[in-house]
Amino acid sequence: MTPFLDPELLPVIFAVLMAVSVLAYVVLDGYDLGVGLLLNATTEEAERDRMVASIGPFWDANETWLVLGVGLLLVAFPIAHGAILTALYLPVAVMLAGLILRGVAFEFRAKAASVLGKRAWDHAFFAGSLLAALSQGWMLGRYVLGFAGASRRRPSPPSRRWGWRRAMPSSAPAG
Repeated sequence: MTPFLDPELLPVIFAVLMAVSVLAYVVLDGYDLGVGLLLNATTEEAERDRMVASIGPFWDANETWLVLGVGLLLVAFPIAHGAILTALYLPVAVMLAGLILRGVAFEFRAKAASVLGKRAWDHAFFAGSLLAALSQGWMLGRYVLGFAGASRRRPSPPSRRWGWRRAMPSSAPAG
Protein backbone atom coordinates (compact mmCIF):
# COMPACT_ATOMS: atom_id res chain seq x y z
CA MET A 1 0.00 0.00 0.00
CA THR A 2 1.10 3.48 -0.71
CA PRO A 3 0.17 6.18 1.77
CA PHE A 4 -0.07 8.89 -0.89
CA LEU A 5 -1.65 7.16 -3.88
CA ASP A 6 -4.73 5.11 -4.42
CA PRO A 7 -3.53 1.55 -5.21
CA GLU A 8 -5.86 1.42 -8.21
CA LEU A 9 -3.92 4.28 -9.81
CA LEU A 10 -0.58 2.45 -9.86
CA PRO A 11 -1.32 0.27 -12.93
CA VAL A 12 -2.49 3.35 -14.81
CA ILE A 13 0.63 5.29 -13.84
CA PHE A 14 2.90 2.41 -14.90
CA ALA A 15 1.00 1.99 -18.17
CA VAL A 16 1.39 5.70 -18.94
CA LEU A 17 5.12 5.60 -18.11
CA MET A 18 5.53 2.52 -20.29
CA ALA A 19 3.64 4.16 -23.17
CA VAL A 20 5.75 7.31 -22.92
CA SER A 21 8.99 5.32 -22.92
CA VAL A 22 7.92 3.24 -25.94
CA LEU A 23 6.81 6.41 -27.75
CA ALA A 24 10.16 8.05 -27.02
CA TYR A 25 11.94 4.96 -28.37
CA VAL A 26 9.81 4.88 -31.53
CA VAL A 27 10.39 8.55 -32.29
CA LEU A 28 14.08 8.74 -31.41
CA ASP A 29 15.21 5.37 -32.73
CA GLY A 30 12.95 5.74 -35.75
CA TYR A 31 15.24 8.57 -36.82
CA ASP A 32 18.28 6.34 -36.36
CA LEU A 33 16.63 3.51 -38.30
CA GLY A 34 15.80 5.92 -41.10
CA VAL A 35 19.38 7.12 -41.29
CA GLY A 36 20.58 3.51 -41.35
CA LEU A 37 18.18 2.57 -44.12
CA LEU A 38 19.07 5.65 -46.19
CA LEU A 39 22.82 5.36 -45.64
CA ASN A 40 23.31 3.32 -48.82
CA ALA A 41 21.22 5.75 -50.88
CA THR A 42 24.13 8.13 -51.35
CA THR A 43 27.49 7.55 -52.95
CA GLU A 44 29.24 10.58 -51.44
CA GLU A 45 31.42 9.78 -48.45
CA ALA A 46 31.03 13.27 -46.94
CA GLU A 47 27.24 12.98 -47.01
CA ARG A 48 27.32 9.56 -45.32
CA ASP A 49 29.64 11.01 -42.66
CA ARG A 50 27.15 13.85 -42.06
CA MET A 51 24.29 11.36 -41.79
CA VAL A 52 26.12 9.28 -39.21
CA ALA A 53 27.26 12.41 -37.35
CA SER A 54 23.64 13.57 -37.09
CA ILE A 55 22.73 10.55 -34.95
CA GLY A 56 26.00 10.39 -33.03
CA PRO A 57 25.09 12.52 -29.99
CA PHE A 58 21.83 10.64 -29.37
CA TRP A 59 22.91 7.15 -30.33
CA ASP A 60 23.47 5.56 -26.94
CA ALA A 61 20.40 7.08 -25.28
CA ASN A 62 17.80 5.82 -27.75
CA GLU A 63 17.79 2.15 -26.78
CA THR A 64 17.57 3.19 -23.13
CA TRP A 65 13.89 4.03 -23.71
CA LEU A 66 13.26 0.51 -24.99
CA VAL A 67 14.97 -1.00 -21.95
CA LEU A 68 12.90 1.25 -19.68
CA GLY A 69 9.65 0.21 -21.38
CA VAL A 70 10.41 -3.50 -21.14
CA GLY A 71 11.65 -3.07 -17.56
CA LEU A 72 8.43 -1.32 -16.59
CA LEU A 73 6.46 -4.11 -18.25
CA LEU A 74 8.37 -6.67 -16.19
CA VAL A 75 8.04 -4.81 -12.89
CA ALA A 76 4.45 -3.63 -13.18
CA PHE A 77 2.84 -6.39 -15.26
CA PRO A 78 4.91 -9.60 -14.90
CA ILE A 79 2.18 -11.91 -16.25
CA ALA A 80 1.75 -9.74 -19.35
CA HIS A 81 5.54 -9.59 -19.72
CA GLY A 82 5.73 -13.37 -19.78
CA ALA A 83 2.85 -13.76 -22.23
CA ILE A 84 4.00 -11.03 -24.61
CA LEU A 85 7.66 -11.94 -24.75
CA THR A 86 6.84 -15.64 -25.05
CA ALA A 87 4.62 -14.95 -28.04
CA LEU A 88 7.15 -12.54 -29.58
CA TYR A 89 10.31 -14.49 -28.81
CA LEU A 90 11.56 -14.85 -32.39
CA PRO A 91 10.93 -11.26 -33.54
CA VAL A 92 12.46 -9.90 -30.32
CA ALA A 93 15.57 -12.06 -30.90
CA VAL A 94 15.81 -10.83 -34.50
CA MET A 95 15.40 -7.23 -33.35
CA LEU A 96 18.12 -7.63 -30.73
CA ALA A 97 20.45 -9.11 -33.34
CA GLY A 98 19.74 -6.12 -35.59
CA LEU A 99 20.32 -3.65 -32.76
CA ILE A 100 23.60 -5.33 -31.83
CA LEU A 101 24.73 -5.31 -35.46
CA ARG A 102 23.86 -1.62 -35.71
CA GLY A 103 25.75 -0.80 -32.54
CA VAL A 104 28.86 -2.69 -33.62
CA ALA A 105 28.75 -1.16 -37.10
CA PHE A 106 28.28 2.35 -35.71
CA GLU A 107 31.24 2.08 -33.36
CA PHE A 108 33.61 0.33 -35.78
CA ARG A 109 32.72 2.67 -38.64
CA ALA A 110 34.32 5.50 -36.65
CA LYS A 111 37.49 3.44 -36.29
CA ALA A 112 37.75 2.33 -39.94
CA ALA A 113 41.00 3.42 -41.53
CA SER A 114 39.90 3.38 -45.16
CA VAL A 115 36.90 4.39 -47.22
CA LEU A 116 36.32 0.72 -48.09
CA GLY A 117 36.27 -0.15 -44.40
CA LYS A 118 33.73 2.59 -43.71
CA ARG A 119 31.62 1.39 -46.61
CA ALA A 120 31.64 -2.18 -45.27
CA TRP A 121 30.46 -0.95 -41.87
CA ASP A 122 27.83 1.20 -43.62
CA HIS A 123 26.46 -1.98 -45.19
CA ALA A 124 26.43 -3.67 -41.79
CA PHE A 125 24.65 -0.64 -40.30
CA PHE A 126 22.07 -0.83 -43.10
CA ALA A 127 21.56 -4.56 -42.50
CA GLY A 128 21.12 -4.04 -38.76
CA SER A 129 18.66 -1.21 -39.33
CA LEU A 130 16.70 -3.32 -41.81
CA LEU A 131 16.57 -6.27 -39.40
CA ALA A 132 15.42 -4.05 -36.54
CA ALA A 133 12.75 -2.28 -38.64
CA LEU A 134 11.38 -5.51 -40.12
CA SER A 135 11.23 -7.24 -36.75
CA GLN A 136 9.48 -4.25 -35.17
CA GLY A 137 6.89 -4.38 -37.95
CA TRP A 138 6.57 -8.12 -37.39
CA MET A 139 5.94 -7.55 -33.67
CA LEU A 140 3.40 -4.81 -34.34
CA GLY A 141 1.58 -7.06 -36.80
CA ARG A 142 1.53 -9.93 -34.32
CA TYR A 143 0.18 -7.58 -31.66
CA VAL A 144 -2.56 -6.25 -33.94
CA LEU A 145 -3.60 -9.75 -35.04
CA GLY A 146 -3.44 -11.06 -31.50
CA PHE A 147 -1.28 -13.80 -30.06
CA ALA A 148 -3.33 -15.20 -27.18
CA GLY A 149 -2.93 -18.97 -27.26
CA ALA A 150 -1.49 -18.93 -30.78
CA SER A 151 1.17 -21.53 -29.96
CA ARG A 152 -1.31 -24.06 -28.56
CA ARG A 153 -4.01 -23.76 -31.19
CA ARG A 154 -4.27 -26.09 -34.15
CA PRO A 155 -5.60 -24.38 -37.29
CA SER A 156 -9.07 -25.31 -38.39
CA PRO A 157 -10.00 -25.52 -42.09
CA PRO A 158 -11.42 -21.95 -42.29
CA SER A 159 -8.23 -20.50 -40.81
CA ARG A 160 -6.18 -22.50 -43.32
CA ARG A 161 -8.16 -20.90 -46.10
CA TRP A 162 -7.52 -17.47 -44.66
CA GLY A 163 -3.97 -18.27 -43.51
CA TRP A 164 -2.57 -15.51 -45.72
CA ARG A 165 -3.70 -13.08 -43.00
CA ARG A 166 -1.00 -14.51 -40.75
CA ALA A 167 1.62 -13.52 -43.33
CA MET A 168 0.64 -9.87 -43.01
CA PRO A 169 2.81 -9.13 -39.96
CA SER A 170 5.93 -10.04 -41.90
CA SER A 171 4.97 -7.73 -44.74
CA ALA A 172 3.88 -4.80 -42.52
CA PRO A 173 7.23 -2.95 -42.64
CA ALA A 174 7.38 -3.22 -46.44
CA GLY A 175 4.29 -1.01 -46.87
